[in-house]
Amino acid sequence: MLRTLYDPRVADRSASVRRGGETLRRRFRPDRPARRWLALTALLAAAATGAHAGDLFASGSGFGATPLKLDAFGTLGAVYQDSPGLAFRRSVGQGHGARAGEIDFGTDSLLGLQLGVNTSFGLNAQFQGIVRRNAFGLWQPELARAFLRYEPNQTVMVRAGRIGLSLYLRGATPDVGYSYLPIRPPEEVYGLLPSNHFDGADLTLTRVIGSGVGKLRLFGGGLPYEIGNANGSVTSMGNNTVLGITGRYLEGDWETLVVLVQFHNHDTSANPLARALLGTHFPQAAAFADELTKSPQNVLVMGFGTSYTGNRLRATAVYARLDSDYVTGPKANTGYLLLGWRLSQVTPYALYSISDSFASTQPAGLPPLPVFEPLIEGVYQAQVAAQTTQRDFALGVRYDFAPHMDIKAQVDHIWLHQSMLIFDYNVPPFGHASMTVAGVALDFAF
Repeated sequence: MLRTLYDPRVADRSASVRRGGETLRRRFRPDRPARRWLALTALLAAAATGAHAGDLFASGSGFGATPLKLDAFGTLGAVYQDSPGLAFRRSVGQGHGARAGEIDFGTDSLLGLQLGVNTSFGLNAQFQGIVRRNAFGLWQPELARAFLRYEPNQTVMVRAGRIGLSLYLRGATPDVGYSYLPIRPPEEVYGLLPSNHFDGADLTLTRVIGSGVGKLRLFGGGLPYEIGNANGSVTSMGNNTVLGITGRYLEGDWETLVVLVQFHNHDTSANPLARALLGTHFPQAAAFADELTKSPQNVLVMGFGTSYTGNRLRATAVYARLDSDYVTGPKANTGYLLLGWRLSQVTPYALYSISDSFASTQPAGLPPLPVFEPLIEGVYQAQVAAQTTQRDFALGVRYDFAPHMDIKAQVDHIWLHQSMLIFDYNVPPFGHASMTVAGVALDFAF
């Protein structure tokens, strides 16, 4: 349950719309920081009240300890960055970012409620709703988790419904700021995932291995997601699937995770660029159009991570490789190293994360004539749109000032060449650029 999961001593240990290939533009609505601040403050207060109200129904701290349990979690964050023409986002699922010279309250702020229902025969349910900035740049509620869980014994667990992806270390609770050390999970790794959940089922097998515990997880299902674009449009994909396997080993203060996952994209038929290329009647352009519309388009993710959570030292290292079999798919080596040193209630930390694209671009196969220039540029932009090459070095401090609450301050310096995370509104785009991002956040989990 949330109270057990977010003990500060163990908080770092975790066991325009485009549909069917067409993009519809929707008018962009800028954030109103003051109004969002007041609204979110009211929601946080209501959530805290609700969390205490949950004690009327249940007592105790484990997810199965009581028939009904209500918990609340949230983050109230503020971000400031110094690079004109750029907008900082924590994930591709946000449609609006923090612009230079403005204090942005929407990048890291979030409110969540979780309801757990337990029975005495191994069947229980969990529901989690959150309110945060979405791909349209608007504040709207969404259902993040909704599943049934069956545990006939301590070695087998089956879940069905809307389930968390949990691809990387610390990935089980990406929306709960209190559960991880920095203000936000490293965006060069976690921010590239279009969704934190899928609609399907998973099976987890647990076994004692040596002096530790091993967990093998098999999962699969549908993966609907939405990606915010710099022009204010949203790419919405509803016909995607995911299939994966993870292996986790916990021994003492150590945890190790190995991941192999494949994403399948089936929404490829309606592509305006492909239709335009076919209309040129050039063989190489037609071949490129076929690449754009091939189905399914597959992305393979292979990852490894290990972490150590001692009395004072906190260390996490994660590596993940994203590879795809189509010309416009993501191709990158990503990873991060996080080090923290706990001093009573205060934990200073340092973080280095990277995404390095290894994609190469193919020519459009059209002659360099003025009439074809828009298509040639469109082919190039289609290939680089999903690529990210950027590095981030951050220093921060976390202060656990009260039970189930913390406050964090963090400064990031980011170097980027091309990025689907950071919007570049400069004309022409900067290409190589850098920015400094300062943030503060208040986290709670009751």
